[in-house]
Amino acid sequence: MRAIAGLFSVVPVLFVSVVFAKPCIRYDHGDLCTSYPITNFCFGLPVGQSNDNSMIRDLDLATNLGWMFVLNESYDLGPSLFFSSYRNGGWHSLIGVKANLRYNLNDEFSLNLSPGLILSDSSFPDGFAGYTSEFYVGWKDLIGLSTRYDVVDTFQSDNDQVLHIGLCFGSYAGMGLTAAGAISGGIAHMANQMD
Repeated sequence: MRAIAGLFSVVPVLFVSVVFAKPCIRYDHGDLCTSYPITNFCFGLPVGQSNDNSMIRDLDLATNLGWMFVLNESYDLGPSLFFSSYRNGGWHSLIGVKANLRYNLNDEFSLNLSPGLILSDSSFPDGFAGYTSEFYVGWKDLIGLSTRYDVVDTFQSDNDQVLHIGLCFGSYAGMGLTAAGAISGGIAHMANQMD
């Protein structure tokens, strides 16, 4: 419950910040906008995990929704909400918050670093769940490659460490995949409740 309350406390800050910026619907490095949304959706594969994890993750679907602010020609900074759905003997989810720093190499390529907190893990619903950090190389905010490292609390040991590599989609594709994932996840949840 505390995790959900923490997420909702971030929403007013995001709303106020967006009101005082000149927003763009989709980031374009050549445009004069001062802010734009983060709408990434990533398909990830865990490539390294702690040896003591009794159930190995084999697929991860993650989305980042937030807002970026243009600091200057090279740097953008902003917060986002993070949601991951992973398969580990069944589907589970992570919810968290991230700080996002983007360095624009040129008009087409960017480097992104996103450290964050995992506020909740559905497998271990005892509040704060761990840490996450992601490095992402993007092309025109449309597609990119990511590496994500999660450190999550577990019952078996102090924590479980998972390294993911992924293919990410941004902009309109990211929005569409996030919406499709939310709808299919809602349908799956309702179907489970009926069983």
